[in-house]
Amino acid sequence: MSTAPTGGRGTYARTAERRRTIARTVLDLILEKGHSGLTLAETATRSGIGEATVLYHFPTRDHLLVAALRCAFDEDDERLSPEESVLDLARLHEYASGTHREIVLLYTALAGHAGTPGHPAREFFAAHYEQARDRWTEIIAARQQAGLAHPGLDPAAAARQFLATWNGLRTQWLIDPAFDLGDTLLTAFRLLTGQNWMETRQLLLAPDTCL
Repeated sequence: MSTAPTGGRGTYARTAERRRTIARTVLDLILEKGHSGLTLAETATRSGIGEATVLYHFPTRDHLLVAALRCAFDEDDERLSPEESVLDLARLHEYASGTHREIVLLYTALAGHAGTPGHPAREFFAAHYEQARDRWTEIIAARQQAGLAHPGLDPAAAARQFLATWNGLRTQWLIDPAFDLGDTLLTAFRLLTGQNWMETRQLLLAPDTCL
């Protein structure tokens, strides 16, 4: 009996690559035109993959939208070095730029479906929020060690509060983009973590401070 490889791993690699191609195509279309007008036909034409094959990998339009959002987040993470990923504060300004507006719109629209059992956005957002809470918990804990966040804070609770603030401000910005989302987020983070208080304390304790 032959024991030669069946090519299963190669098939898996081709499948993964095809899924990435479709997701990237959908993301490009969303950045160009927004997510509301996305169609299966245009996705198939732009990607060079037949409609039946697109539907095989992503059975509904919502599956396509979730795949595009996941692609956007994955590419964003790939651009960060390990050092930069610890200091996500600089990235907050990116979400105030017009370049990301369509992604923010998509994110907000899909987040509204995350509580619906069986919806493809549910699994994505469950994992996304867990990862975001873990990341910001680590950031806040590290800033406590560095004297930049109040030592009495529960880092996990502060991380959850900050992410809730971020979501709320993101929605407000979509309605009224006149305010600077990045600066507002940074201010909220400083207040929630007690950074202003810590900076004032350090100033008061400095040897050259005169009272």
